[in-house]
Amino acid sequence: MAGSALVKVYGKLGSSAAYAIRDFLHRCDVPFEWVEVGDSSAAARLPVCEFPDGTRMERPTIRQITQKLGWFKNPSRSEYELAIYGAGPAGLSASVYGSSDGLKTILIERWAVGGQAAASSKIENYLGFPGGISGAELAERAREQACRFGAEILMAREGVRAEFPPGKGVGTLEDGTRVVARASICATGVAYRRLELPGEQRFFGAGLYYGAAASEAPLTRGEHVVVVGGGNSGGKP
Repeated sequence: MAGSALVKVYGKLGSSAAYAIRDFLHRCDVPFEWVEVGDSSAAARLPVCEFPDGTRMERPTIRQITQKLGWFKNPSRSEYELAIYGAGPAGLSASVYGSSDGLKTILIERWAVGGQAAASSKIENYLGFPGGISGAELAERAREQACRFGAEILMAREGVRAEFPPGKGVGTLEDGTRVVARASICATGVAYRRLELPGEQRFFGAGLYYGAAASEAPLTRGEHVVVVGGGNSGGKP
């Protein structure tokens, strides 16, 4: 991955901020190189992202990274025929079907295209891929297909409120942007069930993970890993 890295991420293991960036880049199928930084006086500025044009961003937010990658957009229309909230497999499918039928379609995703499926190293039960496919690749293919049909995708944008006056829906994003559409689909997926242990939030992303992306696997070599839960997801690691 390092040879084709689009982004270099410098940081320390055990950093929740660094984990969030690795997780986002992996889910978005963006090649990156992780560079472990030892103890240094620059620790307060970590993680640092370095881009091919030489730009270095200290402790960047996901929104800042999407802006740098050219992915952060505002709605181009005052009103749409179809608005979809959530860009997991269901939301992506709806955006492909809606836009391919000629509907002016917008897809809003608060994190990364592909949803939880994008964190899967291999999906073997999705229609049309008998040999399996990685979640990130499946999401990228669906994104390209939706865009080819004219769907707009807003990334790193979260809906916080909705109103439904007669004949339309109005979604308000966290920065106050309003999305008006004749029809709305909520495909926001599910949330992982938490253990609710004392101090859990303190260690989240810094040793404690829920549905950790495959990007974390190479970083656990030589470490003890405890998996809680024996269901389908628990068996994949």
